[in-house]
Amino acid sequence: MPVELTIEHVNLTGQGVGKDAEGNLYFVEGALPGDRVLAQPESEKGRYRDAALVQVVQPSPERVDSVCPVFGKCGGCDWLDWDYASQVRGKEKMLQHVLGRSNWEPKRFLPSIAAEQPLGYRNRIQLRAEGKKLGFYRKRSHDIVDIENCAVADPRLNEALTQLRGEGPFAQPTKIELAVGDEGKVERLDNSPHAAAGFAQVHSRQNNLLREMVRDIVQRAGAKTVLELFAGNGNLTMGYAEHVERLFAVDSSAPALEAARAAWKGRSQPKAAFLEARVDKRLVRRLPGDFREHYDTLLLDPPRSGTQECLGSFLHDNLKTIVYVSCSPVAFTKDVQCLEAAGFQLEQVQIIDMFPHTRHIEFVSWFSRSA
Repeated sequence: MPVELTIEHVNLTGQGVGKDAEGNLYFVEGALPGDRVLAQPESEKGRYRDAALVQVVQPSPERVDSVCPVFGKCGGCDWLDWDYASQVRGKEKMLQHVLGRSNWEPKRFLPSIAAEQPLGYRNRIQLRAEGKKLGFYRKRSHDIVDIENCAVADPRLNEALTQLRGEGPFAQPTKIELAVGDEGKVERLDNSPHAAAGFAQVHSRQNNLLREMVRDIVQRAGAKTVLELFAGNGNLTMGYAEHVERLFAVDSSAPALEAARAAWKGRSQPKAAFLEARVDKRLVRRLPGDFREHYDTLLLDPPRSGTQECLGSFLHDNLKTIVYVSCSPVAFTKDVQCLEAAGFQLEQVQIIDMFPHTRHIEFVSWFSRSA
């Protein structure tokens, strides 16, 4: 039997959360904060219940018309029907909730850096093609939703998408990755492994601000010697490098590190080394002896899975600052459980909205330890 709910907030999976008179919590995909909805529970057992949206009885004042004709079918965007400023506030509440649940309260929770360009921002898209269909996967499915253009993609990628249609129909299922390169030209990869050329942020403008945020913390912390984990192609490295004396950057992707070394070519200062290695508990033994327990700053930007709880392996007595760039609040809170006992305090947290109109959260945290 459907239940009527007022949606209070959204959770980390993008579902609207509402509570009935008995205190049971319902997670409703497609519902937004402020909506009054009818929802059909999948089960009437337990306090936490997934429910399907039946009807929006009274829409939230934060609801807007979607600019995309396939929104709700395509698996890309979560919130094209939610006012953008409200989305950002919603992400702040989500992150604060997860941190609070893990007993982390930063000294400063700075205002989020919203994107000036919340549409047309993606510099990379991954398309699927089969027969006459060209588009993105439907949510939780391998069915292809045919699209003419993507509202959050760079206009140059949409032009390339139009040109791709001229190649159809596609005899075999094909994965096509389009990306705007450094020179502004669209590059194409067919049927390549995910992130074959290394990880790169999808919002170029926000990425520049992210680099500035990290550089600012490194400077304010007075960092001299830095170990950077998950360094990739040197995206963050090149932003702060000139402000330190020595750095050691580690990543498991050979192509990404090759790009980092190429970007570094010609620089003589600071002293820098780039190591291709898996980031795990054994990595510490591969670091040079005169560096292993002498870096004062640890910088990391791990994938969504986090560090797999190996962060404690990189703590030593001379470490004073940790800068953790995260795209997963849950993985982050698991990783940093070891830091309080080691004397670290959470100085600052700030969201930078790298993924407008999606549930994904990118934030930068700064931990410090007193002498």
